[in-house]
Formats: sequence, structure tokens, C-alpha cells
Amino acid sequence: MLLRSTLVINGISTVLCGLVLLAAPGTLAELLGVSTPALLAVAGGGLVLYAAGLFWTARRQPIPDAAAWAAIVLDLGWVVGSVALIDVGVLSPIGTGLVALVAAVVLILAVLQFVGVRQMPRPA
Repeated sequence: MLLRSTLVINGISTVLCGLVLLAAPGTLAELLGVSTPALLAVAGGGLVLYAAGLFWTARRQPIPDAAAWAAIVLDLGWVVGSVALIDVGVLSPIGTGLVALVAAVVLILAVLQFVGVRQMPRPA
């Protein structure tokens, strides 16, 4: 099922990003051009929690519509926030590129989740 597999892939990539942010906020802050490493650590913690929600949702039988739509909306919010962060211009060139890359991946995952929701069987 497309939705379930996309939620799992989203969860894996999200927890990995979150753990990297938690493990090295100072180094990443310098690389990305972020002035406060604690912001990256907080974002990392939030990503780990979000990943837990994605895994929980993927394990449900059936996947609740509200949880699937919440994942789509939150992912689209991440993309909008990333574009806003890039637009403000506070990131380093490497930071801008990495944030844009992650936003593109998150957008793809959101679209795949949307398609998966649309393919879910509906009760008669």
C-alpha cells in the first residue's frame, strides 16, 4: 500500500534528520548559518517525535484518515516554512541548498501520501 510505505519512509528519513540535528547542533548551526544551535536541537527533538507519530500511523489497521491528512498537512507546513526560511536569507549558501533539498524531499513525500490517501479503499 502506497500510503503505508510512504509513511514508513517518511518516518525513517525524519528520525534520521532529527537524530543528526540532536547529535551535532553546534556543527550544523555553523554549516547552515544558523546563529542559535539550540534551535536545531529543538527542531531535531520535534522531528523525532513527529517520526514516532508517522510510525504509529503506518502501523494502524486501517490507517486513520485524520492521521494521514495530518501528516500531509504537517509536511506541507514544513515545505512552506522552509521556503520562508530561505526567503528571509539568513542561511549560508550550503544551508540554503540543504534546506531546499530537504523541502523538496518532504514535498515529494507529501504528494505520495496524498496519492496514497486517495487510493485507500472506502467503506461502501
